[in-house]
Amino acid sequence: MRPYVILFNNDANIRGGEAIDAIASLGNLDAIEPIEAVLSKLGPVERVDVDGGDPETLALALKKAAPRVVVNLAEAARGVAELEACIAGVLELLGLPYTGSTPQTLALCLDKPKTKALLRGAGLPVPSGVVLRDAARDSLGGVEYPAIVKPACSDASHGIEPSNVVSNERAARAKAAELLGRFPPAVVVERFIDGREINVTVVDLEPGSGPMVLPFAEVDWRVEPGVPRVCGYEAKWVEGTQSFVKTPIICPPALSPDLERRISEVSIAAFEATGCRDYARIDLRIDADDRPVILEVNPNPCLTPIAGVARSAGVAGWSYDALIERIVRSAEARGSVAPIA
Repeated sequence: MRPYVILFNNDANIRGGEAIDAIASLGNLDAIEPIEAVLSKLGPVERVDVDGGDPETLALALKKAAPRVVVNLAEAARGVAELEACIAGVLELLGLPYTGSTPQTLALCLDKPKTKALLRGAGLPVPSGVVLRDAARDSLGGVEYPAIVKPACSDASHGIEPSNVVSNERAARAKAAELLGRFPPAVVVERFIDGREINVTVVDLEPGSGPMVLPFAEVDWRVEPGVPRVCGYEAKWVEGTQSFVKTPIICPPALSPDLERRISEVSIAAFEATGCRDYARIDLRIDADDRPVILEVNPNPCLTPIAGVARSAGVAGWSYDALIERIVRSAEARGSVAPIA
């Protein structure tokens, strides 16, 4: 019987990152054993490391395995997040069925300015802002303050903390210069929306049924007065820190039926506009006019049993086993692009 293959990256060094940034990079490895336990009930399972992003080695390993389905957990190669899409591209070239989004969607959603431009063009609400490649010279005209400065092409909240919220142009340029030195080639400076933060898991796992939302999650802000409400890298990944402790998650949150409906509509529209597949997470803020505004589209969120996708699925009544099986069955039903040579 052809095996299920779990594809992952084992990169500890993130380009521009520091030692602490490895926590998020390696955190997705915690999904391997639980997923393997689920799939082993269905058939043989093999693990394949992207092996530092060497395409020949990766292709040979995948062709040798001849997988029934590839569970794609890879988020980078050689510590470079932009290569995430290339890994999915190898799967496409080999004609292998795999879970999650296509290379086009993975590349798009990693580029925050392009994603926001596409969503804005589709009539969906996103924060206003500008892109800086030169912190000293590029224009900040039209930026509304307070603003938040963040890397334009990164994931897992690398480089984002409450100190990224700035109140004027001078502070914006200083923070932009700092981030450009770590996470080139660009940063985004956009309006900071100081409102409720909602995370929405959208899934499309049943042929012909279309995308659906799972129960929402909300950041329960417990930070001290005066501290910007930003769920940054430390709050998401570094357990035991004050940032982590003071940003617990509520699932499901208390929302009016009307707001729930609008959040669902916006989230599904964002999922479809960006071409997401199988599962994704949409992060939103609720602005002063009670309007959901899209912050991020994550087409490859973490699949550990304690992460957001599994948490929302659990509240919906799905076991972890059922969630993983549905994702894998969806990819299997979709089939391969072309037969393996």
